[in-house]
Amino acid sequence: MKLTAPARPAPGAVPLSRVCGHLLRRSHQVHNALWGQGFGAELTSPQYAVLTALAARPGIDQAQLGDLVALDKSSVADVVARLAGRMWVSRARDPGDTRRNVLALTPAAAIALRHLVAASDRVQQRILDPVPAGDRDRLLRGLRAVARSESVPAGNDVPGHLIRRAQRVHTAYWAEVFDRELTGPQYAALHVLACWPDINQRQLGDAAALDKSTAADLIDRLERRGWVVRQPDPADRRGKLLALSATAATLVHDLAPRVAEVQAMLLSALPPAEREGFLRALALVAYAGAPPTVPG
Repeated sequence: MKLTAPARPAPGAVPLSRVCGHLLRRSHQVHNALWGQGFGAELTSPQYAVLTALAARPGIDQAQLGDLVALDKSSVADVVARLAGRMWVSRARDPGDTRRNVLALTPAAAIALRHLVAASDRVQQRILDPVPAGDRDRLLRGLRAVARSESVPAGNDVPGHLIRRAQRVHTAYWAEVFDRELTGPQYAALHVLACWPDINQRQLGDAAALDKSTAADLIDRLERRGWVVRQPDPADRRGKLLALSATAATLVHDLAPRVAEVQAMLLSALPPAEREGFLRALALVAYAGAPPTVPG
């Protein structure tokens, strides 16, 4: 079944296709797909971000690098280790502080990076393809504002990196408002089921911008909390349909004002007059230029 319209009103009367955090997560999926098409298994987007950051600011340490490329401590450590294993990143003791390691590109990485830039530029252009030329500057201004990108190196001032950085800002604001009560992806799943009950796991994952494994784990967690129930699919004896429990059906509507608070915090760095146009342009990226077909 193709999801073309909500069966019920969206919580807070705001469809997911108008929620900035959801649009960022969906846009990040689009970027990852395009990056995979452009680079295959050769290089990940975070690895490329690290290379360009070190090209712009050699001699920084791992903590500074993580801040520049919007990676948490464990992720940046893994990326640096992998690049060091390829002999593309070197580590040395800081002569001014022997407790600190500083990082730099190796000559081999500097040569490789010259060739990688063109492929990255093609990915960034493809991200923007669905957006009319006259709206692209508005989108990029909005992403820079939402991503709080004052410290982003020039090589990473591109849509894909800004989207990931903005997602990190959204996650931080979400944690501030919700603490450990609920994650953003969990709310997206509840929102979808509030609008469109009795859909299957694949449809829920598509609508809530969740990959297959994430959707499966998330549904299991929500079921254990008594918020999601599974029922036999009359059209497929092996399949299950998902719906909200009565408790969750009330909860998801009660949460809507706090979700709106997070989105307001996220957009607060953008002038009010620019927010509507930014969200429209971001939705074009998130849905690859096609009208949203998700429920709510």
